[in-house]
Amino acid sequence: MELDAIAKLAPIGTVVVALAALTVATWSLLAQKGVARRRAAIDFFLKAEMDDKLLKAYDNYRAGVEVLKGTTDLTQFCATKHYQAVRSYLNVFELMAVGIENETFDERICYVFWKGFVLDAMNDTAKLIDHIRKAHNADLYFRSFRRLHYRWMTNPELAIRWQHKGRPLRPGPIPLALSP
Repeated sequence: MELDAIAKLAPIGTVVVALAALTVATWSLLAQKGVARRRAAIDFFLKAEMDDKLLKAYDNYRAGVEVLKGTTDLTQFCATKHYQAVRSYLNVFELMAVGIENETFDERICYVFWKGFVLDAMNDTAKLIDHIRKAHNADLYFRSFRRLHYRWMTNPELAIRWQHKGRPLRPGPIPLALSP
């Protein structure tokens, strides 16, 4: 090939190299974004599980839920310290749901780690959430948390896709070494 023929192909080669670089850069950014979302979710849960203030808030939440279960007058319950404890922890759930909705947190990590907790929390507090929404005439209160609960409750594909697949573990403790 002559130098003139190669020079005519140079712009095409430049475009191909630029497109390849763009593809690699895009893939790299998407991979970094995914890692950041997973890390943010794990950091959030580590904070929720290890922070002394959040552990105390959780204990207060559980005590408030027990009082809520026996309450018939929600307006009266809303005037108690138990209401403040439940409402405060519901805000943690709303924060997680907003993080998932805005793709700040990885939904799969959140689902695997807190699915049961989210479903239980909604079951325990649904009547209170509805009462708060009606009392304040505000449908947006806990909207993200309610939407997340609905999605996780009604979508069996998530469980199939995100939960462990394979043989069930044998009952009892898992041995540290293989049996001879």
